[in-house]
Amino acid sequence: MEPIIFRPDRKYRQKLFMIAAVVGLLGLLVTLAVAIPVALSEGGSSALPIAVLIAVGLNALYLIPWFLVIPAYYNSLVYEIQDDEVIVRVGVITRTVKHVPYRTVTNLEVQRDPVDRLLGLGTLKIQTAGMSGQTGAEETLAGLPNYEEIYEIVAAALRRFRTAMSPTQAGEDVLAQPVSADADTFASLLAEVRAIRALLAENHTDD
Repeated sequence: MEPIIFRPDRKYRQKLFMIAAVVGLLGLLVTLAVAIPVALSEGGSSALPIAVLIAVGLNALYLIPWFLVIPAYYNSLVYEIQDDEVIVRVGVITRTVKHVPYRTVTNLEVQRDPVDRLLGLGTLKIQTAGMSGQTGAEETLAGLPNYEEIYEIVAAALRRFRTAMSPTQAGEDVLAQPVSADADTFASLLAEVRAIRALLAENHTDD
């Protein structure tokens, strides 16, 4: 199979912006809920505009970096499906290449949160055998409009890999063949065992 290389859909970038905006809005509301009572108690209504500006400024310090990083992060994401592994490349400042060999994969799962359903996207989670107590997916392929198709491609590649790694039919036949022995051989072995037991018993009596 030729490697399949693709990127997440552009709607995934939209999703990241939406999440950042919601988090920023919640942060602004929390900041205002703290700043407004303090401003009213300390300086009265005249201090209210200053408190609002401070709250907006603090949350802008959070949002502006995220809105600058999200496009670079999205553009860095590259997924690759190969015969024996899945590769995820990502990174803005530090470039990371994550290899997930099929021999370690324990489960494939498609997940769609409310924003995914709104945008028509899905995420493929690849779980692997890890250390005791380790939870969660080893790697995720997020922002997929054709998530069902990608799931089937990875599942088919995983099945081919496991079939190729299994013993050949000839090997299975050889391993499955029972060890046979004729009656004379068995009788000879039994006689030798009895002779050894008698010799051991005699040595024990002499001692």
